[in-house]
Amino acid sequence: MKKTVIANVDTAQYKDVDLRKLFDPDHEHEKSFVFQNSTVSSPLDGEGKTFVTFYHLPPGKTNYPYHQHCGAEEVYYIIKGTAILKTPEGERTVGEGDVIVMPANENGAHQLTNPSATETVTYLDVDTYSYPEIVFFPDKGKFRIFTKQESNSFMLDSAVNYLKDE
Repeated sequence: MKKTVIANVDTAQYKDVDLRKLFDPDHEHEKSFVFQNSTVSSPLDGEGKTFVTFYHLPPGKTNYPYHQHCGAEEVYYIIKGTAILKTPEGERTVGEGDVIVMPANENGAHQLTNPSATETVTYLDVDTYSYPEIVFFPDKGKFRIFTKQESNSFMLDSAVNYLKDE
């Protein structure tokens, strides 16, 4: 039997994440996405459909490329600091105590950037998740498909006819 999950943002074990190191080892792309995170709970643990993660977003950094989920709803709670939230409505400042709800559709596209030169932004990210999941990148015309075992990215212009090669 799994035990109740209790975590504290201040004492959690964080890991460094650099998406460029993970997905672009040859540094072909200019922008880096750097943060620290600590996963509190995950559907990959075998229970539930909710990801809960604490994030530290360093000064001047962005969490992920601008994207929208097609199945997962996402909620950010800003614990500490001030960030710029990009949505389909444009950019706006969010800060301590703000809750941002992103639906699983084009209205939920989002990206969080820390504009500060000195302060880290700390936030809680709660996602409803089920596999497979599709994430769409509206500014780039690409999408990413996630299963429990793997994930891959594709460009929309590489689409083929449903009956190709049948």
